[in-house]
Amino acid sequence: MKLLGKMLVCMLLAGCSQESLEFAQRDITPVPKPPPALQPEEATLPEPPRVQPTPPKTEPAKPELTPEEIKARKLISDDPEENLEVLNQALDAWLATHEELPEKIADLVISDHLPMLPMAPVGQRFEIDQITKRVVLVANN
Repeated sequence: MKLLGKMLVCMLLAGCSQESLEFAQRDITPVPKPPPALQPEEATLPEPPRVQPTPPKTEPAKPELTPEEIKARKLISDDPEENLEVLNQALDAWLATHEELPEKIADLVISDHLPMLPMAPVGQRFEIDQITKRVVLVANN
């Protein structure tokens, strides 16, 4: 077994020495470079691509709100003045088609003069003043 191992090592070493000899015997002369291409007398640069100017970006125009959208925004507003404005407009429309005041403000919604009733501030409520024929805020009893 020892003998077999020694022979294997010798063969391996002998093979390495032959490789190194083959490497040393190779031709290592440099490969000649191709001659440079002839340059024309006048060097012309390619024209840069033409770029079309782009118009400045503008934001799309916001669509105008319809009267119904304005009314709805004022009804959901936290500002009681805006709420009163819409309620009184609806009451005026009611009075234009009816001879008497509605019994309650909810009748304006039932008759489609309002899409909904606004929330009154805490501790107050909307009420129709019989004398002035206007919607007003009154304190809860």
